[in-house]
Amino acid sequence: MTNKSTKQLDILKFIYEKQQQRGYPPTVREIGDGVGLASSSTVHGHLTRLQDKGFIQKKAEKTRAITVTPTGIQALKKADILTLADTPAPMINTPQDIVASLDEETIILKHNSNTMINIGILNHDYLIIKKETAIPDGAIVAVILDKNSDGARQTNVYRYFKERNQVRLQPENSNLKPVITNNVEIIGQVIGVYRNEIN
Repeated sequence: MTNKSTKQLDILKFIYEKQQQRGYPPTVREIGDGVGLASSSTVHGHLTRLQDKGFIQKKAEKTRAITVTPTGIQALKKADILTLADTPAPMINTPQDIVASLDEETIILKHNSNTMINIGILNHDYLIIKKETAIPDGAIVAVILDKNSDGARQTNVYRYFKERNQVRLQPENSNLKPVITNNVEIIGQVIGVYRNEIN
């Protein structure tokens, strides 16, 4: 691995850790101080290359609008810089959909459905899921439903409504009907969306 590649991973790790610690990303100056780069132009150069590789997403008009993408998280994990859970929590039995575990309470799930297209959550989006025990009515949740014809457990995303002794899972898609059930396993609440490309 070249020195430039190592420095880019250092920057990627720094951004990720600050985002997790504070809830928002560092500035370019903070990144430079954190990884030992005095020149802001050098930091900008590394950020551009990280973005070109798909490891971060940033908006030029905002100094703090930098986020580490699921691809970036996997790069950190592959380089043994970031320790992610090897397997999801026992309640989640759909490893084909789990992209990464950010921490004990947060995962990234690949959404393979059109249930929420009316509110801009599209098929193949990556969803940031926070595991919650108390879900308010109207919250957007990732759930596990009964097994499909292949015997695999199905994940999907709906709005959650508790109604007497049952649950209504309401899609945001006018072509789909709600799912009424008393047997649903909730993975957690959707708190963010990431999209690799604009359709």
